[in-house]
Amino acid sequence: MTFLYILLLFLLLSGSAVFTLMALPGNWLILFITFLFSMYFPEGSSLHIGWGILSTMGVLATLGEALEFFLGAVSLAKGGSKRGAFWALIGSILGSLMLAGLFSVVPVLGTAVGLVLGAALGAMGGAILGEKSAGKNTDESLRLGKIAFWGRLLGSVSKIVIAGLLVALATLAAIF
Repeated sequence: MTFLYILLLFLLLSGSAVFTLMALPGNWLILFITFLFSMYFPEGSSLHIGWGILSTMGVLATLGEALEFFLGAVSLAKGGSKRGAFWALIGSILGSLMLAGLFSVVPVLGTAVGLVLGAALGAMGGAILGEKSAGKNTDESLRLGKIAFWGRLLGSVSKIVIAGLLVALATLAAIF
């Protein structure tokens, strides 16, 4: 029965990590599910996950948010407008949905790549359109679009890596 509980935890956490791919708060969902798991299996249980692990996971989830925010905000610091940032966000969501659909012909991996790459390309396209509509010239809009692309891509990848660490940490804590 212990194996089934650990498997259930792993599957729930891995499913939550997928939300991170879609720019949703998957890391916080991972932390919340792990917290519920630790409450269900009280101290003394072989499956209990302690406060030390939960605290570490909270720090990691916060780090993921900070990295994503910082890397995404770089474009504004490089001269981008609020309008460009807004349209980069909209483009990121639309791009991730569109490319996830296109890349879904390759199960799981294709969808994951489509979500991340689509978000970055969508951020670039949205930033370019937003900056052009804010009155910036084409060269400046393209420059800011490239910055939005790299910021979104690096922010997403760092947050996904942290999601993997959170899943591994919680699963290993339940096992040992």
